[in-house]
Amino acid sequence: MPATVSVIVPTRDRPGPLADALRSVALQHGDGVDGIEIVVVNDGGGDIAGALPLGVPGVTVRLLSHPKPRGQAAARNAGLEVASGRFVAFLDDDDLYLPGHLARALTALEASGADVMYADCVLTDARCVPGEMPEVSPYRYDFAYDPGILAVANFIPTSAVVCRNPAVHGPASWFRFDPELPVLVDWSLWLRLIHDRGWCFERCPQPGVVFHRVPGDVTVTGRTCAHLDELGRYEDAYRTVIARWPVTPGSRVARFRALFLETFQTAQTLLATGQRLVPFAYEGALRVLYDGFTGRLDEALVPARTAAVLSGEDLRDPVAAREPASHP
Repeated sequence: MPATVSVIVPTRDRPGPLADALRSVALQHGDGVDGIEIVVVNDGGGDIAGALPLGVPGVTVRLLSHPKPRGQAAARNAGLEVASGRFVAFLDDDDLYLPGHLARALTALEASGADVMYADCVLTDARCVPGEMPEVSPYRYDFAYDPGILAVANFIPTSAVVCRNPAVHGPASWFRFDPELPVLVDWSLWLRLIHDRGWCFERCPQPGVVFHRVPGDVTVTGRTCAHLDELGRYEDAYRTVIARWPVTPGSRVARFRALFLETFQTAQTLLATGQRLVPFAYEGALRVLYDGFTGRLDEALVPARTAAVLSGEDLRDPVAAREPASHP
């Protein structure tokens, strides 16, 4: 039976988290999704055969292997080359799908006619069990869709996305992540789909994905200089992306792009002076920028508020504005 949805999972040398991630995908079949194809792309890592959920009814697994690491963009692109489902979804090897995620997204796509559906994401600093909802976290990606603020910063993580697969209808070389970018490859693709292809994005306002941010993971440890280097890479990539999608000088988007660059500089100053960024610093700053752009917060207060969030001085509840309205 042809696949309904292909889930692309890039991985490298994380067999334990990968096994949990793949199990969370396999459990989606029991939630009412027929024909799940999991495309696992081993990007230059060790053997992962023991992590694959083989023999699950209604779920097929395809394994692609790169002899040497080529990066997440290239790994996802390799998965897109072979994905046969009418729909395509993504999941990083350290994330989990929550029960019913794919069923809800596919139903919403069919009902709305949208091209891309993205779910809310729950962030947690403790490992979760596939198939279970984690303890309530105050940090989430649960932003209502607003194309203006999406032109400023990305609030749609890759693992949250389920979309139509244009390759079903013919060659779709334009539906690819940019391997020349070291980071922000998802944001770059979303902007291209919107501006070059006219794709419609909609939010499925229910938690569908768990993001793990566990202390001790390679993504959240390292020396101060390593953090500075990483911030520098993000800033360079950010400048590259916004240069591709210029806006009118002085416009709201242009002003908030400048504010986002100020946020990078504030973070770099904190790290350069020996201070640490608080956990979930990016998510906190993004919430402030989003609220400022959509009118929930005075624009003049955004720089001071983002600086306070990064340093941990702003201790207010981060879920206070959970459903900001889109800016008119």
